[in-house]
Amino acid sequence: MNNPDQHTLVRAVEDARRILGEYIEPGPRDARRTVERLLAILNRNDVVHALDRINRRAVIRLVWE
Repeated sequence: MNNPDQHTLVRAVEDARRILGEYIEPGPRDARRTVERLLAILNRNDVVHALDRINRRAVIRLVWE
């Protein structure tokens, strides 16, 4: 996994998993804040662009195979 886009997406998923892990821990919870934090990660420009490039590569591969 040396592809920078894949690395960006893996980091985003790891960050999202950490946030969800914090949410399920015992104690007070703020669902709204958790969703805001998840959206902040998943809507980052680098994540959106990486996902877009990966999706385009998949389509190109299907066309050329």
